[in-house]
Amino acid sequence: MTPPSLPPSLLADLAALLRPRIGLLAGAGATAGCLFAGGIGLSAPCAAGAGAFLLSGGCSALNQVQERAEDARMVRTRSRPLPAGRLGVRAALGLALLCLALAALTLGHTPGGPAAALFVPLTVLVYNGVYTPLKKRSSLAMLLGGLAGALPPVVGYAASGASPLTPGALLLAGVFYAWQVPHFWLFARLNRADYAAAGFLTPLDGVARTRAPGALALWLVSYGALMLLIPAFGLMAQPLPKALVAGLAASVCLGAWPLLGRERLGFALVNASLVLFLCFLVADALRLTA
Repeated sequence: MTPPSLPPSLLADLAALLRPRIGLLAGAGATAGCLFAGGIGLSAPCAAGAGAFLLSGGCSALNQVQERAEDARMVRTRSRPLPAGRLGVRAALGLALLCLALAALTLGHTPGGPAAALFVPLTVLVYNGVYTPLKKRSSLAMLLGGLAGALPPVVGYAASGASPLTPGALLLAGVFYAWQVPHFWLFARLNRADYAAAGFLTPLDGVARTRAPGALALWLVSYGALMLLIPAFGLMAQPLPKALVAGLAASVCLGAWPLLGRERLGFALVNASLVLFLCFLVADALRLTA
């Protein structure tokens, strides 16, 4: 007898609510952070990744509850389950709280214990409590929201039992933070009309048009430079992953200016660079090239 399965439409709505692709990136960042911190075995890194994935899904669902009216005004989001009326607010809120509770429980059972679980309310406070309401009031909201997005590798450090304030953890968080600015900036340029319709302010509203390319290029170079500091400071052990991270960082810095006028390509390559960076970190931590 086969177990009952969820209807495809419901699965699609759950995916739209929880945004698993973002959750996978957060989970990968936490897993890499845990391994980078010297997590023993695979149970702690896997738990860190699962906890970060659930935390991301819970924050996403809660964010969509908060912004359901704004989502209804944007072409990109008006078909999401809440603005389209396929899912009620109570159901979405219940799912968000369930994900957050499971995230806290999962992280609390890692070697980091309660210290790791504390990142759940901290992330919700920054992302849903500060960043979400501030998006309609300030073009600088992204700089605060980026603090929440920079936490996955720090969560991984805490889950391993290591201090989340060590130089390695802070440097990884810096890479994630610097990545988010060009990631969101390019995304906002691709969806300028939608954000304006919803009343959201983006960096494009706070920087003069003539200065925007230079500001974005500076963030891209900062992202590459922070990435380069990891092998430069001897935080990686294997020669090949070190060389690959150094090459990737140099490519980001050198490619900053040519990508400025090509939003779609730039957005894809900036995202791919972070995925490659995490793959190289994991390969180094697991001694896959030894």
